[in-house]
Amino acid sequence: MKKEDVKIEVEENRVLRISGEKWHRAERAAGKFWRQFRLPGNADLEKVNAKLENGVLTITVPKVAEEKKKQAKVIDIAEEKKGGSVQNIEATKAAA
Repeated sequence: MKKEDVKIEVEENRVLRISGEKWHRAERAAGKFWRQFRLPGNADLEKVNAKLENGVLTITVPKVAEEKKKQAKVIDIAEEKKGGSVQNIEATKAAA
């Protein structure tokens, strides 16, 4: 099989479609083929790649890089006392 015999598409609805046509010689079967796969929500559609080596097609669909879990952030709160002086109070708030 040659790369010219295969077409790989990623559709907007997260479907990976592989299609093509292969003609064999010496009384072997020939014809068209296709296969579809629904990709998961964490698939990085912009980085899908394919490799054809020794007649074997390998398609790699990487995951979208997950953001590291955000750490709690300490926020200083300024509080004004009755006498007009300012006192800082620490408060913990999870980063969103």
